Amino acid sequence: MTKRQEKSRTNYNAVLDTSIVLFNKKGYKDTTIKDICEATGLSNGSVYHLFRNKDDILRHIYERDINISIGLTQDLEQKVQDPYHYLLNFMLDVQRLWEKTGPMLLSNKSHWTTSRTSLGCSPIQREELHTFITLAQERGTIANTSDPATLVEFLFTMQRGILYGWIIRDDFDMDMYAETFWPPVIRTLISGELSF
Repeated sequence: MTKRQEKSRTNYNAVLDTSIVLFNKKGYKDTTIKDICEATGLSNGSVYHLFRNKDDILRHIYERDINISIGLTQDLEQKVQDPYHYLLNFMLDVQRLWEKTGPMLLSNKSHWTTSRTSLGCSPIQREELHTFITLAQERGTIANTSDPATLVEFLFTMQRGILYGWIIRDDFDMDMYAETFWPPVIRTLISGELSF
């Protein structure tokens, strides 16, 4: 990577990281490109060279911090032999990605997508989870009482519920809810007691 590319990458990350802070503090609508420029020390032209507008910044935050692989399908054969901890950690890791960007990203996702089904997960994560459950069912470590697509939809619907509570309530303890609800849900999903 050249020095110029390295500087561009540094500026890119600075704008995204600063925008996360400002969007969560001031609100997406009340944060301006000028605010971002002042906070990063970058010129207006430098920011507009990297991003078309504020919506583009928001989309790039999603692509960098949310729409990424969590690694569930790495060493897949080994992981599906004992799926409980991997499923639990996967759902908690997805939650942490959203927690890192803050509620502003969930609240403003409509700026670049109209798909309600992707709230709470990214297409990459949805595919990872589907692949994992499918192979675990083939190996007999997750009951095949429900098809993988239905189980994936159920898990991310539950995830959306937890994330929604976090967005609308200041007193909502996302970790406490996750620790309370994920373990029994995942155990009953694996055993087949939870089926659709």
